Amino acid sequence: MWNIVMMARASLIWSVALVFFKGTHANPQHNEYDIPPGKTPTFVTPGQTYRIAAGATVILPCRITQPGSYVLAWKRNIAVLTAGPIKVSPDPRLRVLPSPTIESGSSNIGGVPELSGGGYSLELRDVRPQDAGDYICQLGTIEPKEIVHTLEVLVPARIHYVSHSGTLEVTQGQMVKMECRASGNPVPTISWTRKNNVMPSGERSVQGMILVIQHADRHTTGQYQCSADNAVGEPDTKHIVINVLYPPEVEVERATVHTGIGLEAQLVCIVYSEPPAQVLWYKETTQLGVTEQHATQARGNRYTLTIRNVSLIDMGNYSCMASNQHGKSRGHIFLTGTATTAAFDSPLMGNERDKYQLTWAVNSHSSIIEYRLFYRLQPRHHQAHHPHRPEDEFRASRNGTRLVGMKPEWISLSIAGPGVVNTNYPQAAPPPYPGVTKQKMTYTLQNLLPATTYEVRVQAKNDQGWNKLSPVFHFTTRANDMENLIEPSAQPAVYGSTNQGQGLSSNQIRPLFTYGLHCVCVGVYFLLN
Repeated sequence: MWNIVMMARASLIWSVALVFFKGTHANPQHNEYDIPPGKTPTFVTPGQTYRIAAGATVILPCRITQPGSYVLAWKRNIAVLTAGPIKVSPDPRLRVLPSPTIESGSSNIGGVPELSGGGYSLELRDVRPQDAGDYICQLGTIEPKEIVHTLEVLVPARIHYVSHSGTLEVTQGQMVKMECRASGNPVPTISWTRKNNVMPSGERSVQGMILVIQHADRHTTGQYQCSADNAVGEPDTKHIVINVLYPPEVEVERATVHTGIGLEAQLVCIVYSEPPAQVLWYKETTQLGVTEQHATQARGNRYTLTIRNVSLIDMGNYSCMASNQHGKSRGHIFLTGTATTAAFDSPLMGNERDKYQLTWAVNSHSSIIEYRLFYRLQPRHHQAHHPHRPEDEFRASRNGTRLVGMKPEWISLSIAGPGVVNTNYPQAAPPPYPGVTKQKMTYTLQNLLPATTYEVRVQAKNDQGWNKLSPVFHFTTRANDMENLIEPSAQPAVYGSTNQGQGLSSNQIRPLFTYGLHCVCVGVYFLLN
């Protein structure tokens, strides 16, 4: 039975093929679409290019003007897929869709635009990459006519090769090379990113199949992502984790820790290391163990030494030493009971021409006994266009400063702190001890030059000694009051009259005249200086 069916099918295909290839009329006298002699059908559907994603369904249309008895066939290369309404190809994904004529009513089959005439569309389901190519709709006339549809199958990007999987371990300074390859249509673009971070180069992403990191360090560690994208479907991604092995790197939270007798002090080292380091604490050259007074703690890469009930003997140099199989490193911390460096809180421009009020503060866990204040004229290294004036030298020498060329020497003053009772400098009662923190101080410098910039530094002493000198602070005194330098006119001009017809009195004019000259002179003074 099967043989008979196959023979019948073969016979039908052969007959259709003969009709198609010879361009003969199947039954001219019964063709309802007969056309005038010498006028052959023409294609209504133009050839087009279809970009279809893999797995989708595509309908390739083919419509002609009144087909008459001519056979319409679909071919791919030399293979015949259909002949008229008959599917020749055994591919089950193919189907022939008739295109209704005007007489039978127009329709829109499978999304094909409505066109006049007849014909057959070719439907292809579950499109595969190998289906890409040219599909020919051919009319079996004496000189065959045809249109060509080009099918381009869009394939989502797929990564088919990565040079490393899982975690890649490298040593510090080593070059890292990673490769990622992908396929798809269109050809995908490959880019590299880093999870929750930028790339080692500082860029957010780097394109290319190969990523090279010349010298790996601890900042190279992280999860890297290779992404392939061609705008068809979702991008494909693969991950590579880089773990860099390196010797410890130590940073101290504070190089100098200020404390007080009887208080608790915490010394902190931040240690970066892979693999994790062993951290030991030292005072000078003596290794410290865990005692009632000393306790150590590690949280992540933060290592803390706590010193309870600090005494005088606890002051000094401490260090944390971190080591692993790749090397070692040490961080140094100085524990002191002295005050912190002073910070000035004074305006840059003074309110007086010959004096200035300084305000500063220090943090100390015991009362300040004494301050040392240093001040001088600001050196004029960058003011060569202002030559040294003899009157400046005279005034400065009267204040106790000796000018050496253009660089004056520092003047030193000793000021009693709140921890000392001194009748010459009335102070409030000494702060409680221990536990004192911020302590403020005010002092007024006298006999200064007007419109002059000064430099000042200060240091403080408590029961543990002197702290470090503060950074240089600059202030400027106010300019001279120009009113006293203007002589009023003996007979002032009359600028107007009062309601009684009299001019302004000399007492009324003098302030106006003095004020005007004062403004002009002040402007000239600042221009010249």
